[in-house]
Amino acid sequence: KAQNRKLGPYEMMFWTNFWMAVAAFAFASVKGELKSGMDYCKANPTIMKQLVKLGLCGAMGQAAIFYTISNFDSVVCTAVTTTRKLISVLISLAEGGGASKLGPIGWAGLGIASVGIMGEVA
Repeated sequence: KAQNRKLGPYEMMFWTNFWMAVAAFAFASVKGELKSGMDYCKANPTIMKQLVKLGLCGAMGQAAIFYTISNFDSVVCTAVTTTRKLISVLISLAEGGGASKLGPIGWAGLGIASVGIMGEVA
């Protein structure tokens, strides 16, 4: 920055996430939750693998959303994220056998979301 160089998009994302992590660390410390969180991770070492996976998936998702917004307009990004959520719900219903538990209002909501997505794309 000393050379008046403009930060690139991924540099901005990095620094935003860095300062969010610093803030989260500070708030956890102030609230006294940092030690209990660390103790939990030490008592359950298998959770670290899951946390790393969560972090990697979150980073990839954030990069994909940023790429979509940078190269397309916000309407396309909205359609992509809504479609992803809709498909996630449908997969969860299919895998968990929840399709029979979803009431008529739930199915109507899924239908309205589907029609809305088709309207945005068309």
